[in-house]
Amino acid sequence: MTVFNSRGTAAILALAIAAALSPQADAATLAKKTRLPAATRAQVQAPIDRFIVKYRDGSRQRADSTLALDSVRVALRGSGIAGSTATARSAATLQVQRLRRLGQGGELVRTTRPLERAEADRFLAQLRADPQVLYAQPDSRKFAAAAAPNDPYFSTLQWDFTHAVGGANALPAWDVSHGEGVVVAVLDTGYTDHPDLAANIVPGYDFISYYGQTIDGEVAPDMAGDGNGRDADAHDPGDWIDNGMLASCPGASVENSSWHGTHVAGTVAAVANNASGIAGLAYGAKVQPVRVLGHCGGMTSDIADAITWASGGHVDGVPDNPQPAEILNLSLGGYGACEYDYATQEAIDGAIARGSVVVVAAGNNADDVANYTPASCKGVIAVGASGVDGARSYFSNYGSGVAIAAPGGNAQSGNDPDNRWIWSLGNEGKTVPAAANLLGMIGTSQASPHVAAVAAMMQAAAIDHQGTPLTPLQVRLLLQRTARAFPVQPPAVTPIGVGIVDAGAAVAAAALPQTGDVSTALSNRVAWVEPAVFAGEGRLYTINVPAGAATLTLRTYGGTGNVSLYVARDRAPTPASHDYKSVKAGNTETVAVVKPAAGVWYLRVQGEATSANVSVMAAF
Repeated sequence: MTVFNSRGTAAILALAIAAALSPQADAATLAKKTRLPAATRAQVQAPIDRFIVKYRDGSRQRADSTLALDSVRVALRGSGIAGSTATARSAATLQVQRLRRLGQGGELVRTTRPLERAEADRFLAQLRADPQVLYAQPDSRKFAAAAAPNDPYFSTLQWDFTHAVGGANALPAWDVSHGEGVVVAVLDTGYTDHPDLAANIVPGYDFISYYGQTIDGEVAPDMAGDGNGRDADAHDPGDWIDNGMLASCPGASVENSSWHGTHVAGTVAAVANNASGIAGLAYGAKVQPVRVLGHCGGMTSDIADAITWASGGHVDGVPDNPQPAEILNLSLGGYGACEYDYATQEAIDGAIARGSVVVVAAGNNADDVANYTPASCKGVIAVGASGVDGARSYFSNYGSGVAIAAPGGNAQSGNDPDNRWIWSLGNEGKTVPAAANLLGMIGTSQASPHVAAVAAMMQAAAIDHQGTPLTPLQVRLLLQRTARAFPVQPPAVTPIGVGIVDAGAAVAAAALPQTGDVSTALSNRVAWVEPAVFAGEGRLYTINVPAGAATLTLRTYGGTGNVSLYVARDRAPTPASHDYKSVKAGNTETVAVVKPAAGVWYLRVQGEATSANVSVMAAF
């Protein structure tokens, strides 16, 4: 078997893996991919010529795109940068043009020359000063959370599913569900034709609109690579970067095509039990390829529209999705906190409201996930990466915003001599597609589809056994409550969630009846430490209080962040409906009830800010 390392040097490895491969894959090469970490490119302060502006509901600009463009032009003039510039190419008066309306109602506009960062900041400040503007932001690039660097080594192709220490515990899950009837949208580079995936593909869409069209005599960079804009063909024509593209790709280097979307899709739902290739983790589910990444990454405006469309929302100019996805996987991201990426957050909010679970790669920059989008967006399941030893992968982003970890590979695992890669489907083409093969990659891009696949099996199990799907919040809470403890606990300063995803436990739990929020039963005078409570969300707990109790004291304390406490008897409280509450700054909250009535008492710990390691206790 010929294996190529990241520099293309051939090496021969004596591995007994032929039986695991199809005839096509056995004849092809297996290759390991390394790519520049996403934010290394995204952090480059490149000039900006595209902006997303959303006007408030009820405003005249929201109802009339022409009026919206007029208001944007007024803001551009008011910013003081609408005159001539020092460069000959942009000596003419600066203007702004409308490109289209996004699915969630924002206007995508373009300036006739790129604005330097200081100019863009002045323009955005002028836009945001308009009380009718809900938000204004750059249409920034995002990149595949690409496979992290080097020294590949493997012994079994799919340790990530079954390894007793670092694997996802797939076998017990398959006793309950394979994900049948569930669609997983993979928002990525698209897909290549592969014999081990074809039967599990449903029609998707190509959302890349930035494809080299001529606007006012200037040709935009061809991010799409297929010579056209949005269409129903989600095939991946290759995302290579050559010398001629470097000027249009800030911070990039020359790279071969990654076949990133095909690799992610294979982890989710490669066909199983066909005596060919590998098995996907949710091999009964279907993959809906949604192409948003091409040469040089992808634009926020396209990704936001793709999130809306994949989850069943309407996007102007695009046929509605006939098979909205229950699960969305985004193995992509860029530098910048989501609190400033209003378009992406709004698209995610819409997807969650429609019932879609949004799973996102945490990123490969060994940095706090709070600095990256969409991993820091509210409501997503941000996934960190762990290695074969169960330790945090050295490249994985971390922080209180990471919900859970999953196998992502680890080429520098400190406690295990085997440096394992995640093996999935790919292509041997250097630029354009060629023969199908298998690729080894590492990264949070590889961890995220493990969780997306488990979520698909959970939804299938919930529908099969209970007749109704889980809510996105129920999916996340069940994933966290069933996670396996880290064999090697990450340091407190670099947390990557509550533990490693346990497919068997999560799918089994999803098959059981759920009553509203997922709750945790407390024992009298025994503290429960809640690993994470996200801002705007709550965690529900119960305590059985016997007759004759003199007092009932309910407390939260410790950890970081800011929570509030809401309490009610025999019903789940909310911030709007409760019997008692404690709302103070910080995490120390107390409710004391004298002579409590017997029965089940409910506590809701509400995240006023993202909080971690908060202790919850009930005492009677």
